[in-house]
Amino acid sequence: MPRKFFIIAGEASGDSHGSRLVRELKKKEPDLEFVGLGGPKMQAEGVLLLEDMTRLSVLGLGDVLRKYFVYRKIFYRALEEIRRLRPDAVILIDSPAFNLRLAKKIRKRFPVIYYISPQIWAWGKRRIHTIKKIVHKMLVILPFEVELYQKAGIPCEFVGHPLLDHVQPSADRKTLRRRLEILDDDLAVGLLAGSRQTEVERILPLMLQSARELKTHLPRAVYFLATAPNVQSSVYDKILNQYPDIRARRIDGNLYDLITALDFALITSGTTTLEAALLGTPFFLFYKASWSTYILGKQLIRVPYLGLVNLLTDRRVVPEFIQYDIHPVTIAHEAKVLLQNRDLYERMKEDFREARAKLGEPGASYRAAQSILEFLGKASVSSLR
Repeated sequence: MPRKFFIIAGEASGDSHGSRLVRELKKKEPDLEFVGLGGPKMQAEGVLLLEDMTRLSVLGLGDVLRKYFVYRKIFYRALEEIRRLRPDAVILIDSPAFNLRLAKKIRKRFPVIYYISPQIWAWGKRRIHTIKKIVHKMLVILPFEVELYQKAGIPCEFVGHPLLDHVQPSADRKTLRRRLEILDDDLAVGLLAGSRQTEVERILPLMLQSARELKTHLPRAVYFLATAPNVQSSVYDKILNQYPDIRARRIDGNLYDLITALDFALITSGTTTLEAALLGTPFFLFYKASWSTYILGKQLIRVPYLGLVNLLTDRRVVPEFIQYDIHPVTIAHEAKVLLQNRDLYERMKEDFREARAKLGEPGASYRAAQSILEFLGKASVSSLR
């Protein structure tokens, strides 16, 4: 009888990582069966989805509360399906608010493997005591996470960062700029406002205001807006219509091609900031959440930086503009200084290479799949904590 897995990814980035993990697991055992929560990429790899979680992605406490009953229904449906399916293991990907709660319910009956750790290093270490009780194997993608878990007595393995396997443009930078009709004298600036509607509505106006200020200093700047598949076109229309002087060209194709072609970008905090660093495109980081989320986060966050590049290098490589400190005039001034100073510009790119070197080698999904199957070969239900 083929082995069965229940796998959960709560948002678009988790769906991408989950799809590659499923693909690698199936290479090793082609008859494996997968059921779970995720998105279209996991479904394309053969996962039988109970719910497309990428359609429900939320940002912050306010958004979560508004969709509480939706998530509650999905939670109990998943729990019921796990008990019915009796999988050989449950694989959880990121999304700690949902996944840790579910793990508490099943830890004594099924092996729980967590791929892409909750950010306990950012939110304080209180969660680590909970994780020790409910997670049987932790697979981490950041090198500094290993020591935290090993000190707590949690079986943990660093598998490298999955982005290293697929953050690649389809062509060289010169070719990509030609495709986008970027002239040699143009300064190509990207506006990457996030993958959720709430992010776009909060942050894109501030990016456009910053672009307006920057254009007074650098009139040759041309703007490109990366659109997200989960955000309706009308949302962008409504915001862009308020800034008719900024003619931002919308791009809905290959994000890595766009980032590679850019000279500079304004990017909402998240996975895309690391992708930009891996592709070598200088950027500034933006973050704005609801008032309640910001106040709560300010009390709980225990790290000096929000951006992963800054955390990896342990210094302010990328300027971070957060919540009430997003001032378009200041942002435009700092961008002008960076873009007109070749030494500063190249230093940021060199710092990106340093951050990349700390993420290990390509092959994270392969190593994660191998570790999962090895763990299951040794684990038994009677040995679960």
